[in-house]
Amino acid sequence: MEEKRTEKQETAVQEEAAPKRKNDWKVIRLSKAVMHMGNPVRELDLTGLDSLTLDDMTELYNLYEELGGTGTIMQESSLLFAKLVTQRLTGLTMETLGQIPAKDAVKLKNRLYRFFYMSV
Repeated sequence: MEEKRTEKQETAVQEEAAPKRKNDWKVIRLSKAVMHMGNPVRELDLTGLDSLTLDDMTELYNLYEELGGTGTIMQESSLLFAKLVTQRLTGLTMETLGQIPAKDAVKLKNRLYRFFYMSV
């Protein structure tokens, strides 16, 4: 027996799913899993971007400089900065993040750039 949903139920289901879709672009599925402490990592969840504070960004900029990041203009468009932000958000080690395939790394960098410089 097929269950029919009322219009109100259908709307509720759509609204429940909407927030997930809104942040889908902040979850990057890796083309190849990387290993972290013996466990495969298949995606990077960047949904914590909205929770970053000014203090977080200041720490990230300082760390970027300490690790050899150059220039003070548009650090957010560099792979090193993407690696630092991702480490902060995911808790993965820099070594683990260094294993990410190049194509996925560029995708990650571009998603972060999109977050910081483009309205969604």
